[in-house]
Amino acid sequence: MAEGCRDIARQLVEFDHGDGIEVVLGGGRVPFLPTTVSDPEYPQAKGIRVDGRNLIDEWVNAGSDRSYVWNLEQFEALSASEPGQVFGLFEPSHMQFEADRDGDPAGEPSLAQMTAFAIEKLQNNPNGFFLMVEGGRIDHAHHAGNAYRALADTVAMADAVQTALRMTNHANTLILVTADHSHTLTISGYPQRGNPILGKVVTPLGEFAEDAEGRPYTTLGYANGPGYLPQVPDLTDVDTTAVDYLQLSTVPMSSETHGGEDVPAYAIGPGSEWVRGVMEQNQLFYVMRRVLMPDTIPTTER
Repeated sequence: MAEGCRDIARQLVEFDHGDGIEVVLGGGRVPFLPTTVSDPEYPQAKGIRVDGRNLIDEWVNAGSDRSYVWNLEQFEALSASEPGQVFGLFEPSHMQFEADRDGDPAGEPSLAQMTAFAIEKLQNNPNGFFLMVEGGRIDHAHHAGNAYRALADTVAMADAVQTALRMTNHANTLILVTADHSHTLTISGYPQRGNPILGKVVTPLGEFAEDAEGRPYTTLGYANGPGYLPQVPDLTDVDTTAVDYLQLSTVPMSSETHGGEDVPAYAIGPGSEWVRGVMEQNQLFYVMRRVLMPDTIPTTER
Protein backbone atom coordinates (compact mmCIF):
# COMPACT_ATOMS: atom_id res chain seq x y z
CA MET A 1 0.00 0.00 0.00
CA ALA A 2 1.64 3.23 -1.21
CA GLU A 3 0.61 6.60 0.20
CA GLY A 4 -2.23 4.92 2.09
CA CYS A 5 -4.02 3.75 -1.07
CA ARG A 6 -5.37 0.21 -1.09
CA ASP A 7 -5.08 -1.80 -4.30
CA ILE A 8 -8.25 -2.39 -6.31
CA ALA A 9 -8.64 -6.01 -5.20
CA ARG A 10 -8.66 -4.90 -1.57
CA GLN A 11 -11.10 -2.12 -2.38
CA LEU A 12 -13.55 -4.73 -3.68
CA VAL A 13 -13.53 -6.73 -0.45
CA GLU A 14 -12.72 -4.22 2.30
CA PHE A 15 -15.30 -1.66 3.37
CA ASP A 16 -15.26 0.69 6.34
CA HIS A 17 -19.06 0.74 6.41
CA GLY A 18 -21.59 -1.93 5.50
CA ASP A 19 -20.84 -5.40 4.20
CA GLY A 20 -19.69 -4.53 0.68
CA ILE A 21 -20.95 -5.01 -2.85
CA GLU A 22 -23.79 -7.47 -3.39
CA VAL A 23 -22.69 -8.83 -6.79
CA VAL A 24 -19.22 -8.76 -8.38
CA LEU A 25 -18.72 -10.68 -11.65
CA GLY A 26 -15.74 -10.48 -13.99
CA GLY A 27 -12.12 -11.50 -14.42
CA GLY A 28 -8.99 -10.92 -12.40
CA ARG A 29 -8.40 -13.77 -9.93
CA VAL A 30 -4.64 -13.47 -9.46
CA PRO A 31 -4.69 -10.03 -7.75
CA PHE A 32 -6.78 -11.66 -5.02
CA LEU A 33 -4.38 -14.58 -4.47
CA PRO A 34 -0.94 -14.74 -2.81
CA THR A 35 2.13 -15.77 -4.81
CA THR A 36 2.05 -19.21 -3.15
CA VAL A 37 -1.40 -20.14 -4.55
CA SER A 38 -2.01 -21.49 -8.07
CA ASP A 39 -4.93 -20.40 -10.19
CA PRO A 40 -7.68 -23.10 -10.22
CA GLU A 41 -8.09 -23.03 -14.01
CA TYR A 42 -4.50 -22.47 -15.12
CA PRO A 43 -2.19 -24.08 -12.50
CA GLN A 44 0.88 -22.51 -14.09
CA ALA A 45 -0.50 -19.07 -13.14
CA LYS A 46 0.16 -17.95 -9.58
CA GLY A 47 -1.33 -15.23 -7.46
CA ILE A 48 0.50 -11.91 -7.42
CA ARG A 49 -0.18 -10.69 -3.89
CA VAL A 50 3.09 -10.16 -2.02
CA ASP A 51 1.32 -9.49 1.28
CA GLY A 52 0.46 -13.21 1.60
CA ARG A 53 -3.28 -12.57 1.83
CA ASN A 54 -5.89 -14.69 0.07
CA LEU A 55 -8.62 -12.10 -0.41
CA ILE A 56 -11.04 -14.64 -1.87
CA ASP A 57 -10.92 -16.78 1.27
CA GLU A 58 -11.13 -13.68 3.46
CA TRP A 59 -14.24 -12.48 1.63
CA VAL A 60 -15.98 -15.87 1.77
CA ASN A 61 -15.20 -16.35 5.46
CA ALA A 62 -16.44 -12.88 6.41
CA GLY A 63 -20.09 -13.87 5.90
CA SER A 64 -22.21 -16.97 6.31
CA ASP A 65 -24.25 -16.49 3.11
CA ARG A 66 -21.55 -15.62 0.58
CA SER A 67 -20.97 -17.53 -2.67
CA TYR A 68 -17.76 -17.52 -4.69
CA VAL A 69 -17.67 -19.01 -8.21
CA TRP A 70 -14.95 -19.19 -10.84
CA ASN A 71 -16.36 -21.23 -13.76
CA LEU A 72 -19.48 -21.47 -15.90
CA GLU A 73 -20.91 -24.57 -14.21
CA GLN A 74 -20.73 -22.93 -10.79
CA PHE A 75 -22.23 -19.72 -12.16
CA GLU A 76 -25.16 -21.53 -13.74
CA ALA A 77 -25.82 -23.34 -10.46
CA LEU A 78 -26.35 -20.04 -8.62
CA SER A 79 -29.86 -19.00 -7.68
CA ALA A 80 -30.55 -15.28 -7.88
CA SER A 81 -33.55 -15.69 -5.58
CA GLU A 82 -31.46 -16.95 -2.68
CA PRO A 83 -30.13 -14.39 -0.18
CA GLY A 84 -26.45 -13.58 0.11
CA GLN A 85 -23.67 -11.90 -1.80
CA VAL A 86 -22.01 -13.32 -4.90
CA PHE A 87 -18.42 -12.95 -6.08
CA GLY A 88 -17.47 -14.43 -9.45
CA LEU A 89 -13.96 -14.31 -10.92
CA PHE A 90 -13.79 -16.27 -14.17
CA GLU A 91 -10.24 -15.62 -15.41
CA PRO A 92 -6.79 -15.05 -13.86
CA SER A 93 -6.70 -11.70 -15.66
CA HIS A 94 -9.16 -10.29 -18.21
CA MET A 95 -12.24 -12.17 -19.35
CA GLN A 96 -12.00 -13.87 -22.73
CA PHE A 97 -12.93 -11.87 -25.79
CA GLU A 98 -16.47 -12.77 -26.87
CA ALA A 99 -15.03 -14.30 -30.06
CA ASP A 100 -12.88 -16.64 -27.97
CA ARG A 101 -15.24 -17.35 -25.06
CA ASP A 102 -16.39 -20.76 -26.31
CA GLY A 103 -12.79 -21.98 -26.12
CA ASP A 104 -12.36 -21.16 -22.45
CA PRO A 105 -11.32 -24.35 -20.59
CA ALA A 106 -13.63 -23.93 -17.60
CA GLY A 107 -16.23 -21.83 -19.38
CA GLU A 108 -17.36 -18.35 -18.48
CA PRO A 109 -20.67 -16.51 -18.75
CA SER A 110 -21.38 -13.88 -21.37
CA LEU A 111 -21.80 -10.23 -20.47
CA ALA A 112 -25.55 -10.57 -21.03
CA GLN A 113 -25.73 -13.61 -18.72
CA MET A 114 -23.90 -11.78 -15.96
CA THR A 115 -26.12 -8.74 -16.43
CA ALA A 116 -29.28 -10.85 -16.22
CA PHE A 117 -28.14 -12.59 -13.04
CA ALA A 118 -27.11 -9.34 -11.38
CA ILE A 119 -30.42 -7.61 -12.17
CA GLU A 120 -32.48 -10.59 -11.04
CA LYS A 121 -30.60 -10.70 -7.75
CA LEU A 122 -30.48 -6.96 -7.09
CA GLN A 123 -34.18 -6.51 -7.84
CA ASN A 124 -34.85 -8.25 -4.52
CA ASN A 125 -33.79 -5.04 -2.75
CA PRO A 126 -36.89 -2.92 -2.04
CA ASN A 127 -34.71 0.21 -1.98
CA GLY A 128 -33.54 -0.27 -5.56
CA PHE A 129 -30.00 -0.77 -6.80
CA PHE A 130 -27.07 0.56 -8.82
CA LEU A 131 -25.41 -1.74 -11.35
CA MET A 132 -22.43 -0.98 -13.57
CA VAL A 133 -21.76 -3.18 -16.60
CA GLU A 134 -18.60 -2.65 -18.64
CA GLY A 135 -17.62 -4.11 -22.00
CA GLY A 136 -13.96 -3.51 -21.23
CA ARG A 137 -12.51 -5.81 -23.84
CA ILE A 138 -13.80 -3.62 -26.68
CA ASP A 139 -10.98 -1.27 -25.73
CA HIS A 140 -8.37 -4.04 -25.63
CA ALA A 141 -9.25 -5.31 -29.10
CA HIS A 142 -9.00 -1.81 -30.55
CA HIS A 143 -5.57 -1.35 -28.96
CA ALA A 144 -4.54 -4.58 -30.70
CA GLY A 145 -5.79 -3.21 -34.04
CA ASN A 146 -8.27 -6.09 -34.27
CA ALA A 147 -11.67 -4.85 -35.41
CA TYR A 148 -13.24 -8.34 -35.46
CA ARG A 149 -12.90 -8.84 -31.70
CA ALA A 150 -13.73 -5.19 -30.98
CA LEU A 151 -17.00 -5.43 -32.89
CA ALA A 152 -17.88 -8.85 -31.47
CA ASP A 153 -17.48 -7.47 -27.96
CA THR A 154 -19.52 -4.41 -28.94
CA VAL A 155 -22.34 -6.74 -29.97
CA ALA A 156 -21.97 -8.54 -26.62
CA MET A 157 -22.32 -5.17 -24.88
CA ALA A 158 -25.41 -4.38 -26.95
CA ASP A 159 -26.88 -7.74 -25.90
CA ALA A 160 -26.25 -6.84 -22.26
CA VAL A 161 -28.01 -3.49 -22.71
CA GLN A 162 -30.95 -5.22 -24.38
CA THR A 163 -31.10 -7.63 -21.46
CA ALA A 164 -31.24 -4.73 -19.01
CA LEU A 165 -33.98 -3.03 -21.02
CA ARG A 166 -36.03 -6.22 -21.08
CA MET A 167 -35.69 -6.94 -17.36
CA THR A 168 -36.36 -3.48 -15.93
CA ASN A 169 -39.22 -0.99 -15.84
CA HIS A 170 -38.48 2.24 -17.71
CA ALA A 171 -40.82 4.06 -15.32
CA ASN A 172 -38.50 3.56 -12.35
CA THR A 173 -35.11 2.53 -13.76
CA LEU A 174 -32.54 4.79 -15.41
CA ILE A 175 -30.34 3.02 -17.94
CA LEU A 176 -27.36 5.07 -19.08
CA VAL A 177 -25.01 3.83 -21.81
CA THR A 178 -21.80 5.61 -22.79
CA ALA A 179 -18.07 5.16 -23.38
CA ASP A 180 -15.09 6.66 -21.61
CA HIS A 181 -13.29 7.51 -24.86
CA SER A 182 -13.11 6.78 -28.57
CA HIS A 183 -10.50 4.98 -30.68
CA THR A 184 -8.87 5.74 -34.01
CA LEU A 185 -11.00 3.23 -35.95
CA THR A 186 -12.43 4.81 -39.07
CA ILE A 187 -14.88 3.90 -41.84
CA SER A 188 -14.02 4.80 -45.40
CA GLY A 189 -14.65 4.14 -49.04
CA TYR A 190 -18.40 4.20 -49.82
CA PRO A 191 -18.99 0.45 -49.40
CA GLN A 192 -22.26 -0.65 -50.90
CA ARG A 193 -25.19 -1.46 -48.64
CA GLY A 194 -24.94 -4.97 -47.22
CA ASN A 195 -21.19 -5.26 -47.73
CA PRO A 196 -19.58 -7.02 -44.70
CA ILE A 197 -18.22 -4.37 -42.35
CA LEU A 198 -14.97 -6.34 -42.02
CA GLY A 199 -14.66 -6.90 -45.74
CA LYS A 200 -13.08 -4.98 -48.58
CA VAL A 201 -14.95 -2.08 -50.15
CA VAL A 202 -17.15 -3.28 -53.04
CA THR A 203 -18.72 -0.91 -55.57
CA PRO A 204 -22.38 -1.05 -56.67
CA LEU A 205 -21.13 -2.98 -59.71
CA GLY A 206 -19.91 -5.78 -57.45
CA GLU A 207 -16.22 -5.06 -58.00
CA PHE A 208 -13.54 -4.20 -55.46
CA ALA A 209 -12.98 -0.48 -55.11
CA GLU A 210 -9.32 0.37 -55.61
CA ASP A 211 -6.89 2.78 -54.02
CA ALA A 212 -4.67 5.15 -56.04
CA GLU A 213 -2.30 2.26 -56.82
CA GLY A 214 -4.99 -0.14 -57.99
CA ARG A 215 -5.28 -2.27 -54.81
CA PRO A 216 -8.49 -3.15 -52.92
CA TYR A 217 -8.86 -1.75 -49.45
CA THR A 218 -10.96 -2.47 -46.37
CA THR A 219 -13.89 -0.47 -45.10
CA LEU A 220 -12.30 -0.29 -41.65
CA GLY A 221 -8.85 0.97 -40.76
CA TYR A 222 -6.97 2.54 -37.88
CA ALA A 223 -5.11 5.84 -37.81
CA ASN A 224 -2.33 4.13 -35.87
CA GLY A 225 -1.50 0.79 -34.30
CA PRO A 226 0.15 -2.60 -34.84
CA GLY A 227 -1.50 -3.13 -38.21
CA TYR A 228 0.96 -0.79 -39.91
CA LEU A 229 2.95 -2.28 -42.79
CA PRO A 230 5.76 -0.38 -44.54
CA GLN A 231 4.59 -1.77 -47.86
CA VAL A 232 0.82 -1.79 -48.37
CA PRO A 233 -0.12 -5.34 -49.40
CA ASP A 234 -2.45 -6.48 -52.13
CA LEU A 235 -5.54 -7.61 -50.21
CA THR A 236 -7.28 -9.26 -53.14
CA ASP A 237 -6.83 -12.78 -51.78
CA VAL A 238 -6.61 -11.87 -48.08
CA ASP A 239 -9.52 -12.80 -45.81
CA THR A 240 -9.97 -9.51 -43.98
CA THR A 241 -12.99 -10.93 -42.12
CA ALA A 242 -10.81 -13.48 -40.25
CA VAL A 243 -10.81 -13.33 -36.45
CA ASP A 244 -7.10 -12.55 -36.19
CA TYR A 245 -6.82 -10.11 -39.09
CA LEU A 246 -5.37 -6.73 -38.10
CA GLN A 247 -6.73 -3.77 -40.03
CA LEU A 248 -4.07 -1.65 -41.70
CA SER A 249 -2.99 1.42 -39.76
CA THR A 250 -1.42 4.63 -40.99
CA VAL A 251 1.13 5.17 -38.21
CA PRO A 252 3.17 2.30 -36.74
CA MET A 253 2.60 1.77 -33.03
CA SER A 254 2.78 -1.26 -30.79
CA SER A 255 -0.65 -0.37 -29.42
CA GLU A 256 -3.37 1.68 -31.09
CA THR A 257 -4.29 4.84 -29.19
CA HIS A 258 -7.50 6.41 -27.97
CA GLY A 259 -9.17 9.03 -30.12
CA GLY A 260 -10.14 12.57 -29.18
CA GLU A 261 -13.71 13.03 -30.42
CA ASP A 262 -16.79 13.20 -28.23
CA VAL A 263 -18.54 9.92 -27.50
CA PRO A 264 -22.33 9.51 -27.32
CA ALA A 265 -24.36 8.99 -24.17
CA TYR A 266 -27.76 7.30 -24.39
CA ALA A 267 -30.33 7.23 -21.60
CA ILE A 268 -33.83 5.98 -20.93
CA GLY A 269 -35.93 6.17 -17.79
CA PRO A 270 -36.06 8.66 -14.90
CA GLY A 271 -33.54 11.46 -15.39
CA SER A 272 -32.92 10.64 -19.05
CA GLU A 273 -34.22 14.11 -19.95
CA TRP A 274 -31.04 15.53 -18.40
CA VAL A 275 -28.83 13.69 -20.92
CA ARG A 276 -28.93 16.19 -23.75
CA GLY A 277 -26.57 18.10 -26.02
CA VAL A 278 -22.83 18.31 -25.35
CA MET A 279 -21.98 17.35 -21.77
CA GLU A 280 -18.85 17.08 -19.70
CA GLN A 281 -18.43 13.46 -18.61
CA ASN A 282 -18.64 14.34 -14.91
CA GLN A 283 -22.18 15.61 -15.44
CA LEU A 284 -23.33 12.02 -15.89
CA PHE A 285 -22.47 11.40 -12.24
CA TYR A 286 -24.91 14.10 -11.18
CA VAL A 287 -27.61 12.66 -13.44
CA MET A 288 -27.30 9.32 -11.65
CA ARG A 289 -27.04 10.95 -8.22
CA ARG A 290 -30.22 12.94 -8.72
CA VAL A 291 -32.10 9.76 -9.61
CA LEU A 292 -30.64 7.68 -6.78
CA MET A 293 -30.72 10.31 -4.03
CA PRO A 294 -33.07 13.17 -4.97
CA ASP A 295 -33.40 14.26 -1.34
CA THR A 296 -29.67 14.99 -1.12
CA ILE A 297 -29.72 17.54 -3.96
CA PRO A 298 -29.93 21.18 -2.83
CA THR A 299 -33.12 22.91 -3.96
CA THR A 300 -31.09 25.26 -6.14
CA GLU A 301 -29.77 22.29 -8.14
CA ARG A 302 -33.12 20.59 -8.73
